[in-house]
Amino acid sequence: MKVFISLVGFGVTIAGLFGLLWAFMPGFSKQFEPPKIIQVKAYLDNRCSVTSDAFVAKAPEQRRTAKFYDGVAIMRLPEGAKIQLAVSSAYPAFTYEDVPQVVAPTVTLIADCSVSPRLRSIFGSMQDRFKQ
Repeated sequence: MKVFISLVGFGVTIAGLFGLLWAFMPGFSKQFEPPKIIQVKAYLDNRCSVTSDAFVAKAPEQRRTAKFYDGVAIMRLPEGAKIQLAVSSAYPAFTYEDVPQVVAPTVTLIADCSVSPRLRSIFGSMQDRFKQ
């Protein structure tokens, strides 16, 4: 009987500690919540000499794409997801590689064919790092 009572007391203590963790550590409790879905408006800044129809907004982790209509692609994605500029499947001979960026309610995807997006990202990071 004493063993049963001490096991019950131990179980109540563990449950109480878990409850305190859940209440006071937002990161702990948030990992069990589904991610919030946000509407993302991706604006296309086309600096290439190809038609804007050649591009789509792509969310690689969700395996989803959206076409640009009047320079805007709209997608519903989880917070923390990434979005990037990609080539439409209607233009298989054209290639373009973009660096994914974290979604926000509005993002601008730049199509610049004169400089590789990866190089642009590297140079941008270097400028941020070595600013005086």
